[in-house]
Amino acid sequence: GSSVVYFGSRELPRSASVRQRSDCLSGSMVYLDDFEEFQAAAQELFASNPLRSRYLVKYRHQDSKVILKVTNDRVCLKYRTEQIADLKKVERFSQAFARWTVTQNLDSLNEPDEELEGAKEAAKPQAKRRRRKG
Repeated sequence: GSSVVYFGSRELPRSASVRQRSDCLSGSMVYLDDFEEFQAAAQELFASNPLRSRYLVKYRHQDSKVILKVTNDRVCLKYRTEQIADLKKVERFSQAFARWTVTQNLDSLNEPDEELEGAKEAAKPQAKRRRRKG
């Protein structure tokens, strides 16, 4: 039969994109192959216990792998990639996790940060006007 991995109140289907291992210290470790699933599960894990949740990025030069890990010591979520194209996703997730850690309202984790968006706009290079010689 088809088995299911329970993560908090969320049910993750056991499929090719989810692999569960039990070698985490006191809980279960889940490898997620789909980045969007990993990000949603990591956000839910963080929201369930923000003071105990932490995030780790590990790069293995030998195999050119990036491993992301989010844990609260009971549940351990991991995502692994070898694709260069996924590095932009990793960067956005790192920014999002940092934003989650400083947010005052956990209900607004999905909403874009207006201050961050304003800073991005201000950092964009302005088109330079060409001056005529003469």
